[in-house]
Amino acid sequence: MSTQTQDFVALGQAQFDKAVRLSSLFISSAERVANLQLELSRKVLADNAQTLKALTEVKDAKALSDLQASKMQPAIDQAFSTARQVYDVAVATQNEITALFEEQIADLNKSVLTTLDQLAKNAPAGSDVAVNALKNFVTTTNAAFESVTETARKVGSELAEASVEAASNSVKAAGAAAARAKKTAA
Repeated sequence: MSTQTQDFVALGQAQFDKAVRLSSLFISSAERVANLQLELSRKVLADNAQTLKALTEVKDAKALSDLQASKMQPAIDQAFSTARQVYDVAVATQNEITALFEEQIADLNKSVLTTLDQLAKNAPAGSDVAVNALKNFVTTTNAAFESVTETARKVGSELAEASVEAASNSVKAAGAAAARAKKTAA
């Protein structure tokens, strides 16, 4: 009886530790995003002050047009940089949470195999074939799950990276084309 109580206490403690770890991951992620927001707010405030100062020095429409053009590309670059940083935080958090859940699944599988071993010890003679078949099933299922999970993670990561890169290149190309058009018009 004492062993079962100790097992339940150990299980409860392990689950509590994992819940604390998961909460800590979310808090860490929120902290990183908040730091990004603070950093961006400081930069935007400084840029706005600089722009306001430059606006007070504008004398004609051409100078205003040139000022707008000079501010456009850095603003686009800043927006993509910020989006990329937020994306990186999200990916890092997702990877940490995935690792935690994979660890949880591995622990569960280990527990199932341990339980099967205990059942095999207490099972009637001749049932070892059925127990071994169950063990093989669990092991094969785990291997298939890990393979599918790894493939999905790799494909998802590659697609997301390609999408971010394509969007970034497209905006840079559009900005360069706008700058060339502006120079041609002038």
